[in-house]
Amino acid sequence: MDYTALAQRHAVAIIAIVLFVIPSIAACAWKLAARERRASGSTVVVAALSTVVLGAAVFIAIATRIAHGTAFSSADQRLVDAVRDGTPAPLARGFAVLTHLGDPWFLTLLCALTCAALIIARRFGLAVYLAAATSAGGLLNRALKAMMHRDRPTGSSVPLPESFAFPSGHTFGSIVCYGMCAYVLLRLAPTRRDPVIVAMACFIVLAIGTSRVVLGVHFPGDVIGGFASGGAWLAACIGAAEWVRRRRAGALSD
Repeated sequence: MDYTALAQRHAVAIIAIVLFVIPSIAACAWKLAARERRASGSTVVVAALSTVVLGAAVFIAIATRIAHGTAFSSADQRLVDAVRDGTPAPLARGFAVLTHLGDPWFLTLLCALTCAALIIARRFGLAVYLAAATSAGGLLNRALKAMMHRDRPTGSSVPLPESFAFPSGHTFGSIVCYGMCAYVLLRLAPTRRDPVIVAMACFIVLAIGTSRVVLGVHFPGDVIGGFASGGAWLAACIGAAEWVRRRRAGALSD
């Protein structure tokens, strides 16, 4: 099967599936799992550990293929070209705007405002943890980029950033920042709003990741690697927070 031709012919349909179907599935899965989470306090921690292992495995698999030759990079370049050529110009211009939701300055501002709101609400522990998790995540992404030294794609429709390509910093940063902000909201908002929060966070993160491929500034492998490594870091942070929270709750109930 010619995956590049398929991607070019059905680019819009693939993007629609990524942006709308996946968030809907995530929201439904979250709602269905709510009863089990309430019944078993260890469910979130187990799910977090599983996500960390899966994310690390996917990241290592992609990094290994990048490090051992040019075949994977060539296939990635063909996919970038196919998606870019198959995306209508108005949609591409929309992604050129959406991609700024993953800019480092915007993510920093988002986290700073969230931390300020938490401090005003006297949730000092959550504010400190949010700042620490997102800041450490940014340092981790820089370290991974420096370790891989992967060049950017050719033929981008916008100026290329000067940093290395793998893993995608916009994707990594967005999944960590928006994921941690969603976690804070899930802790504080009424339970009935949980599926909406999950769906919105997934949509924004997936839109940012998709925009990086459509604009030609990242290979698909870079974006998947950003999702994998950023998702693993997010899961580790949430899992650790939930483990501490549940231990404290158990100690208070004894």
